[in-house]
Amino acid sequence: MKSVSRYLIVLLLLAALVAGSVPSMAQDAETYGMVVFLKGSEFFNWAYAGMVDAAARIGDHIEVQLLGPAEWDASLEAREIEQLTARGVDGILATAGDAETMNASIDGAIAAGIPVVLFDSDAPGSDRLAFAGTNNYNAGCSAGQAVAEWHGDAARVGISTFPGPDHLGKRVAGFEDCLAAAAPGAEVVQVVNDEGRVDGAETAITAMLQANPTINVIFASHGNPGPGAAAAVRNLGIVGEIDIMAFDFGLPVLELIESGEIRATVGQNPYLMGYMGMLLAYGARHETGVTAGTGFGPYASLVDTGVQILGPDDIDPFKNPPTFE
Repeated sequence: MKSVSRYLIVLLLLAALVAGSVPSMAQDAETYGMVVFLKGSEFFNWAYAGMVDAAARIGDHIEVQLLGPAEWDASLEAREIEQLTARGVDGILATAGDAETMNASIDGAIAAGIPVVLFDSDAPGSDRLAFAGTNNYNAGCSAGQAVAEWHGDAARVGISTFPGPDHLGKRVAGFEDCLAAAAPGAEVVQVVNDEGRVDGAETAITAMLQANPTINVIFASHGNPGPGAAAAVRNLGIVGEIDIMAFDFGLPVLELIESGEIRATVGQNPYLMGYMGMLLAYGARHETGVTAGTGFGPYASLVDTGVQILGPDDIDPFKNPPTFE
């Protein structure tokens, strides 16, 4: 009978392998939270979709949650992280709405033994374990090089950004450095504060263009000033005279690329940020023999998810973003 039982077990395992899965012992449930600074945005929905898919690949014992304020507020993000820490979740993915505001909450989670992986926007002064996202200096550099190809030394650029987030500062620095290297005669005429809003960008860019009629390019350092710049150019009646390099691929940006009001956008890979972030957090949650004694399992401290300059011929894959409540 024992040999028959063993034979049946082997047959069952072979059948499972042919079907593409092997039965496994029941595993304890684990919970991982993603905390964003603008819940409901297309960008972060792409990132959460990556997290959801990575969790499904790990196993059905993994539960994931999307948390964060509906308005850009790093202090509310910090509070969400503190609440997840108090609940004793297994891991946290977060994007830093401000480079400093969230440090204490991140450090508190790490001190409690909860792995924290940041994506999109880093908080390098915190104790976070890893960052999965765009190398923002290189992303800005790609935009600067593209603008140099468009206009060469004749480029006269206005930049729309706002102070605070670490990633925006790096994008602007990369843009300025690589534009200057590729087109030494080009000039950044003015940098304006759009306060992180489309309407703020429209107002600030309108004033900038009125004060500086030589500007022929606008670089938007994040997702909102692209549509704001297009509105400003439209209101001033100078469509076709200003090239706009946007950032990210929200539907308003894609529509404006199709209409010709935005020339191109810097496309990040938020899906890969969420996917890799989940895998990093899960790996850090589970120690191995090699990393025993560190408190966390193996993880890569930095993962560059890359960018692509997207023009009218490149945007079709991004027209149907995922949605989550």
